[in-house]
Amino acid sequence: MGTLDSSSPNGSFTFRSLWPWLILGLLVQASMWMWGQMHHEGPLEAIRYAARYSGRFSFLSFLASVLFLTQWGGDPQKWQRAFTASVFFAWVHLLHFGYLAANLSWNHIEPEVPKAIGGALAYLTLVFHPRALMTRRWKHGFHAFYVYFVGLVMALTFVARIRGEFPGAAPSGFHFIGIATVAFAWQAFTKKRFFQR
Repeated sequence: MGTLDSSSPNGSFTFRSLWPWLILGLLVQASMWMWGQMHHEGPLEAIRYAARYSGRFSFLSFLASVLFLTQWGGDPQKWQRAFTASVFFAWVHLLHFGYLAANLSWNHIEPEVPKAIGGALAYLTLVFHPRALMTRRWKHGFHAFYVYFVGLVMALTFVARIRGEFPGAAPSGFHFIGIATVAFAWQAFTKKRFFQR
C-alpha cells in the first residue's frame, strides 16, 4: 500500500495502519447478525435487529469522526486520527447498508423515495470525505458539508423512528439522545471551523 506524508516529525502515514480498524469494524458489524440470531427467532427478526444496531454503531462512529475532525482543526499532528476516523465510519456504514438492504428485501419493506434519495446522498458524502481529508485543508468546504448534511440525515432518521415511521422499530431514548448529540457535534464543529483561528 502507499504512504501519505503526514507533515509531522513522527514520519509518514501508511495505509496499512488502517487495516486493524477495518477488521475491527467488520467484526463488530458481523457480531450484530450473530447476536440477532441468538436473541431472535428466525432470520427476519435477526436481520431487523442487525440493521438497527449496526446503524447505531455507525452513528457512534460518525460522532467520533466529527470529534476527531474538529480536534484536527488544521493541526498536522492530529490529521491522522481525523482521517482514520473518517475511513472507519465510511467502512462500518457501508457494512450497515448491507444489513439495511437485506432487511428491506427480506421483510418486504418499500423504501420511501425522499428518504432513499437523502440516504444515497449521505452515503456518497461519507464515502468521498476521506478523499477531501487527503488534501490536508482544514478550511475545505466539503468538511462542513459532511458534518452538517450527514448529521442532518442521521437526526432526521431518529425523528422518523420517534414518529413510528419505521416498521418494527419502537421509539427509544437512544433516538432522543442521538438528536441531542448531533446538535452538540454541530455546535462544537461550527465554533472551531468558523469562529476560531
